[in-house]
Amino acid sequence: MKSKEYVCQSCGYPTPSWFGKCPQCGGWNTFLERIPTSRPEKKPPSPSGKRPVSLEAISEKEMTSDTRFPSGISEVDRVLGGGIVEGSLSLLSGDPGIGKSTLLLAIAGGVARAGKKAVYISTEESLHQLFIRIQRLHFPRFPNLFVFSTDQFGDVESAVDTVHPDLMIVDSIQNLSIEEVESLPGSITLIRDLTLRCMEISKKRNVALFLVGHVTKEGTVAGPRTLEHLVDVVLYLDGEPQGPLRILRSVKNRFGSTQEVGLMEMKEEGLVELANPSQFFLNEENTSNSGTARTILAEGRRAILLEVQSLVNQSYLDFPRRVSVGMDVNRLHLLAAVVEKRLRVRFSHQDIYLNMTGGMKVTETVPDLAICFSLVSSRLEKPISKDTVYLGEVGLGGEIRPVYLFEMRIQEALRMGIQRVVTSHCHSKKRPRNLPSTLEIVGYDTLWNACQKEGLV
Repeated sequence: MKSKEYVCQSCGYPTPSWFGKCPQCGGWNTFLERIPTSRPEKKPPSPSGKRPVSLEAISEKEMTSDTRFPSGISEVDRVLGGGIVEGSLSLLSGDPGIGKSTLLLAIAGGVARAGKKAVYISTEESLHQLFIRIQRLHFPRFPNLFVFSTDQFGDVESAVDTVHPDLMIVDSIQNLSIEEVESLPGSITLIRDLTLRCMEISKKRNVALFLVGHVTKEGTVAGPRTLEHLVDVVLYLDGEPQGPLRILRSVKNRFGSTQEVGLMEMKEEGLVELANPSQFFLNEENTSNSGTARTILAEGRRAILLEVQSLVNQSYLDFPRRVSVGMDVNRLHLLAAVVEKRLRVRFSHQDIYLNMTGGMKVTETVPDLAICFSLVSSRLEKPISKDTVYLGEVGLGGEIRPVYLFEMRIQEALRMGIQRVVTSHCHSKKRPRNLPSTLEIVGYDTLWNACQKEGLV
């Protein structure tokens, strides 16, 4: 008689007795009873007939061949490295309501518009609900775009055999199930099995396949880490659900660079590409205002002109507030302490509110100089010219450090009509070539010298 065992549906931990809480992942009520099947006797592996190939024997055409087709969205093609690779397996993840289904539906339409076959499989919506969303987005009807609603993997295989698509989208893999497997949908063992079967479809039948994966509360892909290791491309769609900005990032790409990002705007008709991202983040008025400074971010291989806004106001609380939108509040605490120590500008009885315009999330330290100028400007009620951008990391000693990708940021400043750059003295000594004489690059070694000579203190 076969003994019973219980398996955690979250992490796959086996145990001969039932537990209320999994000792491995900490999940509650995740154990289900399973009768282990007898393992067949191992047979010696038979050779498949494949042999190693010498690189010298491979022709130059075979080495450089990279069969891709456009997705219909240039920002997506930029992130993917030039388009969708035939037979690739990609994973798209993001917060609920961020626009994953909208983006993939637009990709399916772009591929169908180019004359290729695309299949969009929804495991979360019925066909009626899917049609309502298509109608709301004013999506055109293409004869080679097929939609399907199912939660069985057998139907997915059947759709591949029936349609023979170039692109297939499964939204999402967490809701799929396999008839011969007793695991619940979304369990680790089932997701791993489904990913392996999807990889077999994409590689053996040369179908580009996109999977949608849920995220955990920490923002990572739900399920086993092997899910990210098996796929060829891992994409994240990021942004504030209440705001229009959407950022597509690639954290893994076997066919291109992971340094590219795609910027899109969510509108009533769906996701629209941002042809000029810097213009999206800027205020059209050229009037100077206290507490507002401009800097240039580097998102992947593109530069974006961004406004940093600070509001320093008298506090009537025992503990003044520190609020930061778009940047880590701990970085704000650090920079405020540097300003207090090095410039003698006090914030002990002041509330500080910091905002990165447009809903942009900043993780790099290049905007430090702009943030410090913004804080001092708002505290002392002195305006800052919008014809100047501030580039530099500020150290704890008040020193201004050089930034990376300086030339790329300068080119963006020139394109947006900026006439003056305040940065580290290292960049002013080594002025990049081929810059027009009308662009002024001013360098300082410390924050004190910069604020004093710029007329803030």
